[in-house]
Amino acid sequence: MSKFDFDDTETSGIWWSTNVSIRDLCLELRDDTSCDESEIVELLRSIAESIDANGL
Repeated sequence: MSKFDFDDTETSGIWWSTNVSIRDLCLELRDDTSCDESEIVELLRSIAESIDANGL
């Protein structure tokens, strides 16, 4: 996780719970829709690109 090297001494709980929540939701999406992992990755990339495009 070297891409995410930042001082999270005050936010590590939030970081961890967000990561786990996103992972769990992706697994649920996969199970509910029978889509494959590449489709989930594509969805996550599109979300990240929309965040980046909006300057967040």
